[in-house]
Amino acid sequence: MTIGIIGFGSFGKFLAEKLSSHGVVKVYDRRERPTTWRASFEEVATCEYVVLSVPLEAYDETLERLAAVIPESSVLVDVCSVKERPVELIRRYLPGQPLVATHPLFGPESASVSLGGQTFVMCPEVSDPRPYAKIQQFAETLELRVVEMSVAEHDNEMAVAQGLTFFIARTLDGMKLHEQQLSTPSFERLLYLAELEKHHSAELFRTIQQGNAHTKAVREAFLGAARALDDELLGLNGLMK
Repeated sequence: MTIGIIGFGSFGKFLAEKLSSHGVVKVYDRRERPTTWRASFEEVATCEYVVLSVPLEAYDETLERLAAVIPESSVLVDVCSVKERPVELIRRYLPGQPLVATHPLFGPESASVSLGGQTFVMCPEVSDPRPYAKIQQFAETLELRVVEMSVAEHDNEMAVAQGLTFFIARTLDGMKLHEQQLSTPSFERLLYLAELEKHHSAELFRTIQQGNAHTKAVREAFLGAARALDDELLGLNGLMK
């Protein structure tokens, strides 16, 4: 089995490391970072499985380039953190290409020791049945917890699970909370969340916040709830004077 990975950021590197014992891995990275898996774009595109590990903002350019060289038999595996927009773009540029739409809900930090028990979302209604079944079986041999849902269900769920979490984490990080001298167990949890955000790239943050059509409404709901609570406290202050 040959596995091509386009993109060698932290997640692309993580995938190459985890998959190299299951097949021949080839990696293309336009920044040409040193790796034993390095191959040309054309070599990667002709692998049996081609994994897109690039930010959503790079999909147009990458898919347009792929359309000129990818064989009809190669299976495109989408692992983007959002699903509706990537699938739309893939079908626009490569309408007849075998596709399996997934989202691994883990990465280098959360699955550094083991993949066992980690959640792997798969979207059957936009995927081609035969390669979908093979990848699902492979995921189960790795002891991943496979969850099937539609792309719309996925993006609705992740607007909260990732969109809200990343938004709060980046806000906390911007407040420079680590400069506090005193702490409590609850505050330590906030520090952990802020620290975690430092491991996420700006491209991933933009993908989750701007590439998911449902995230804006979740952010607005959060900000609205925060303003309502603040107004309530201001009202209480007025009563106490």
